[in-house]
Amino acid sequence: MAQNLLTVSAFLAKNLRLLQPQQVYCQQVIKYTERIRETGKVKESVNFLKMQREQLKELRTKILKERDVIKDRIEQLDKQIDSIKKKNDEREKKTTS
Repeated sequence: MAQNLLTVSAFLAKNLRLLQPQQVYCQQVIKYTERIRETGKVKESVNFLKMQREQLKELRTKILKERDVIKDRIEQLDKQIDSIKKKNDEREKKTTS
């Protein structure tokens, strides 16, 4: 009986020792692949944010250009309105005199 216990315990100890390096190896592989995955996620996020920043810059410049065009157009219209008012005032003065 004692002999059987010794052989069983020796068998278990030997098999556990054989399994441990594989488990350690698998854990290391899993950690390494998780690290690679996380690094990939970070790089993807950085690239996405860079693209988004560029798109926002382009949109901002486009909006600023449109704003300048609108300002110029408003100034032109104001000048036209002023000239029309002057003409009307001159006509009224001529007709009243």
